[in-house]
Amino acid sequence: MKFDAVDLFKKRFGSYMEEVSRYMRYMLNDHLLFVLIIGVGAFVYSYSGWVKTLTPVFPAIPLMVILLTAAIAVTTINTLLKRPDAVYLIVQEKGMDQYFKKANMASFWMQIYIFILVLAACMPMYAAVTGFSFSRFFPLLLVMLLIKLWNVYFQWETMKLENTDTTWLFTRVIVSAALIYLVLAFNLTWSIPVALVVLLASYVWMKRKTVGLTIKWEYLIDKEEARMNRFYRLANLFTDVPHLKGTVRRRAYLDFLYRLIPYAKEKSFAYLWSRTFVRTNEFMGLYVRLTVIAFLLLVFVQGFYLNIIFSLLFIYLTGFQFIPMLRHFDGQVMLKLYPIDDHFRRRSFIHFLRILLVAQALLFGIVGIAQNGSIGGVIILGINLAFVAVFTFVYVPYRVKKIYA
Repeated sequence: MKFDAVDLFKKRFGSYMEEVSRYMRYMLNDHLLFVLIIGVGAFVYSYSGWVKTLTPVFPAIPLMVILLTAAIAVTTINTLLKRPDAVYLIVQEKGMDQYFKKANMASFWMQIYIFILVLAACMPMYAAVTGFSFSRFFPLLLVMLLIKLWNVYFQWETMKLENTDTTWLFTRVIVSAALIYLVLAFNLTWSIPVALVVLLASYVWMKRKTVGLTIKWEYLIDKEEARMNRFYRLANLFTDVPHLKGTVRRRAYLDFLYRLIPYAKEKSFAYLWSRTFVRTNEFMGLYVRLTVIAFLLLVFVQGFYLNIIFSLLFIYLTGFQFIPMLRHFDGQVMLKLYPIDDHFRRRSFIHFLRILLVAQALLFGIVGIAQNGSIGGVIILGINLAFVAVFTFVYVPYRVKKIYA
């Protein structure tokens, strides 16, 4: 039977999209969509008002270069390879050319929405500061598409070379940033041709450099497993992912946090949840990311009511996405040996979640005091703490009972 690489990719891509869509139904549930709609609405409202205050001295172009470079140069190739492929498909390496071409194009189309959203969001700021019209959007979009396609090609070809994670990534970032700045800051009639010449010349150079090189199967499979594991960790915050491969780190420098937990039988699960949070990358990373994003938004987005909206929005997002942590140890048989009633497990989890959310509420309240004065800041802090109380004393216990119903 003749090997058909295109048919193999179609089958794997279909299975991949089916799996992703299945998890996305849990991730984009009604609660999260409602919060996202409110958050996007508040952001658009504050952003439109902020754009009106901009002056020509505002560094709009450097800011756009940073955002667009991050959206374009951060590129992953969805090869959809599996561990047994290193044994069974390696003999078909020459016949896999069409498979990898399909994988590259699928990766390109699946990632372009990110920089399109960034470019569309930045256009009002760009037009207000530079004086250029919105008619530049489509020429800029065309160039950004070509730069993204160039990044996908370079990412794939450099996977055949050494230093794939450092040297060539740095090169792609520098070239992408330079070309983006070129078309944003100068006349399109000559900046676009120059950008096209650079892209074409570097494409020809890389094609000659990698001619005859073989595919690094183990490296590609490791990268694909890491990519899927990142998605599984995100999905695991909303539902159980049986084949998730979690990663942990010791983080001995945070051991002092555990000394605050009393040495008592009923505090066993409090110690377990704390250790899990500190050592498990997905939970610690989620909390830090949401807190940092919220902090930056609160610092740069001024306004009493917007401060309240963003504070409550991110406290809710954090609490809602941490609820699945309760079932993190459901598959651990050894946990059944604890001579402790399961009631303490649930109560300790709710108390642990309350501490995390109170810490966020206090941080957001401090930002509110700095921006809105002592009275306004105290009001914001009081609203945040009241929300945490309702969320952890009413909503979370209800969700916990529903989980174990």
